[in-house]
Amino acid sequence: MTTDFFKHLTQIAAPGIWKFTMQSDDNILFTVSALFSTAHGGDAAAQLIPPMLLKGTAEELDAGFFKAITAPVQQTSALFANMEQYQKQQEAAQAASKEERDKKQKAKAEANAQKNSSSKSTDIELPDKAEKKKAYDTAMKTIGELISAMKYEEALAILPAVSDYPEKETELKNKQADLLRMKELKAQHSLNL
Repeated sequence: MTTDFFKHLTQIAAPGIWKFTMQSDDNILFTVSALFSTAHGGDAAAQLIPPMLLKGTAEELDAGFFKAITAPVQQTSALFANMEQYQKQQEAAQAASKEERDKKQKAKAEANAQKNSSSKSTDIELPDKAEKKKAYDTAMKTIGELISAMKYEEALAILPAVSDYPEKETELKNKQADLLRMKELKAQHSLNL
């Protein structure tokens, strides 16, 4: 006796693990349970796929068994392939996410280390900065008094240098321009008298 059962299985084109269980009632009616899964097994959801149950006489099953199981098996095979692909991508995403978190933590640690080292150097530089700010404020106050007394040339002479206070560059350049303009106006006014 020859059978083409296995040829029909290969025509479904769904490699995997097959589990067949057959039960007969007085050799007239048969119940066939066919469970298809892949070797990889997928995730826990793969365990939820039930077996296909087919009932009929030997003639009915011979005629329609493979027609009945082909589409569901191909869908199940595609589902398992998608599950496997999904799991691989999920694992890759988790690895990438861990790498990204590690990078962020490392950057944060480096920033904190840099902040700590710069705050220590700032603590050392604080007296210099405080003295520098005090000298600047004193010079600007004196310049204000000299402007009130119309002593523009003396005010220009004590105007702090931009190189000493680069953060005040705009303010110092504007003050210098104002002092030069006022000096010119005073000189013109003196000529007119």
